[in-house]
Amino acid sequence: MNMTTISKLLTKLQTKLRLQIGRAIITAVDDTGELQTLQLKALADEVMDLRERLQEYGFTSVPQVGAESVFVALGGSRSNTVVVAVEDRRYRLKGLSGGEVALYDDQDQVVHIKRNGLHLKGQNILLETDGVCRIDADGLELHARSYRQDDIAGYGQRRTWLGGTNWHDDTYTTGAAFDAPTEHGLDQPDIPSNHPEAI
Repeated sequence: MNMTTISKLLTKLQTKLRLQIGRAIITAVDDTGELQTLQLKALADEVMDLRERLQEYGFTSVPQVGAESVFVALGGSRSNTVVVAVEDRRYRLKGLSGGEVALYDDQDQVVHIKRNGLHLKGQNILLETDGVCRIDADGLELHARSYRQDDIAGYGQRRTWLGGTNWHDDTYTTGAAFDAPTEHGLDQPDIPSNHPEAI
């Protein structure tokens, strides 16, 4: 086998290897199936439809159109590709310190595990459980800019800021009777908790 033949074979092999892994722009997303599928636009306006995206267990996301992806051609066939990574430089959270981790989206909502604590930022935040929600801290600060509201089984109160040094207080009962509070005589740190991880 002469050098020309070897060179041609190596060129073909090199081309095939280059085509096995590539980058593409996401042009459509279908998140209704068991695996998410993407439409991709790759080299020379090559369009690839219904390409499965493999995500890490326990984490899922729906990328915006225009995000970038990396795909792998299984068996060297461009007709059998899977997406193994997705990035969107338009919205990526920047400036993290070493060791930090964050979840983020295109609306500037963030769960940021920082070196000095946890930062949670969102348009609206809902904590929901059928069990017990307990906050255990050295200090507890609650700050509301317009109102604070709470209730127990329909009996509650709402304090609304009216501006300046003026507030309005409301109490309400919704299908629930209210008994006057009683003294339990509990001293810190012996206040009981129903939280499963409370010590």
